[in-house]
Order: sequence, then structure tokens, then C-alpha cells
Amino acid sequence: MDVKLQIINQLKDGLIVSCQAKKDDPIYLPGIVEAMASSAIWGGAAGLRLNTPEDIKAVRKMTDLPIIGLWKIHSEKSKVFITPTMDAVRAVIEAGADIVAVDATDRLTAEGRIAFDIIPLIKKEFPNIVILADIRNAKEALHALKLGADFVAPTLYRFNDNPKSIDSPDFETLAEIIRVSEGRGYVLMEGKINTPEEAIQSLYLGAHAVVVGSAITRPHLTTLRFTVKMNKYERKMPLLY
Repeated sequence: MDVKLQIINQLKDGLIVSCQAKKDDPIYLPGIVEAMASSAIWGGAAGLRLNTPEDIKAVRKMTDLPIIGLWKIHSEKSKVFITPTMDAVRAVIEAGADIVAVDATDRLTAEGRIAFDIIPLIKKEFPNIVILADIRNAKEALHALKLGADFVAPTLYRFNDNPKSIDSPDFETLAEIIRVSEGRGYVLMEGKINTPEEAIQSLYLGAHAVVVGSAITRPHLTTLRFTVKMNKYERKMPLLY
């Protein structure tokens, strides 16, 4: 079986757990990402989403599950931060990722390139790697698939102009993305999925698999989600998390 198709089939109807920790997180400790990954594997995850070559390399030693790899690199020159350069792509793939996630919006990178233009560059240099395009809306999803992305995900939906929410899943956008993606590629639902019921709803709408991060792996954000609502929204959830 084709390697790409094998990876895609492994993820079908499954839960992909995003195991990430920022240095300013209260839970940031040596080995925390490996512990998150181990917990996700124990719980039956179909795949993992990991940030930085170091964490990808560490978790790759632990499992044969498909790994979505990315490298968040922030710049004052651009709002594009998910694997924004080919050097970052190479590092993620060399670390052991099966799938490379990139920003595929129409925003400019710090290099002055439109973000989605990285897709054909990846396909040329790494024809056998699976590409996940993190996008904001159906228009960007369709364009990313036409450029050759295998998966699209509304990971960046909250960076749309006037998003409906930055802390609740946008199922209407998901449904639109699934419609335009039919016959062109696969859709992962990613973006503030907080409950098993929301994951099931995503699959019902046609998502190939579901990515969940903060609700599982970052208890400080789960706590904040409760307190924000209980305190009548005096405090807001962060846009960048």
C-alpha cells in the first residue's frame, strides 16, 4: 500500500492528540511532552501533533503512530508562525514527522512569500511526505488542496477577520471546508474541540479525524475556560495559546 495512503487510513475516524507545551506554561517541565504523548497513546490516540524538532524526535522513539510535525516560529514581521520556512520543514521531517503541518493562508511570511506557496516547494523536495495545510476558511482550504496538500484543517479559524469565537469550534466553517474538499483531499477538524460530543459531531459532518490539544493536555487552559465563563467573561481566552 502507498505510504501516504497507509498514514491517511491509520488516522480515519481517530483522535489525534496535540501534545505541546510553551515555556511560559505552568506545566512546562522537562519530559512533559513525552508524558503527554505517553498518556495519549495509553488512551487510544490514533496519532499525535507535536511542535519543534526536539519534541518530535523525542516522541518518535516512543511510538510508530503517525506524527503531525510542525515548528512554531514567531516573528515581528509576520503573523505566519506554523512551519513558515523550508528550513523549518526540513527540520520537522528529519526529526521523524510523517505529516508536516504548515500555515497555508494567504498571509505574507517574514520572507515576503505568500504562506501557501510553501506547499509546491515541499512537494518538489519531499514528494512522499504527507502535507497538512492549516487554514482559516473554505477558500484557503480549496486553494491549498489545488496546490497539492493532502489534508486541510481549520486550525487558524480564529485568525479570520471577525471570527465567531476564539474558544468554540466553528462547525459551520468545518462543513463548508468539507464540501469544497470532497474528491480533492481530506479534512481534519482542529480548533477548540473541548468535548467528546464535539469530536463526534466533527466526524458526523465528514471530518476524516479530529485533533484535540488544550482540552486534554493543558489543564491551566481548561481551568481558564471554566473561570472565564463563571466570572461573566471579565477575562478572555488568549488568541495565541
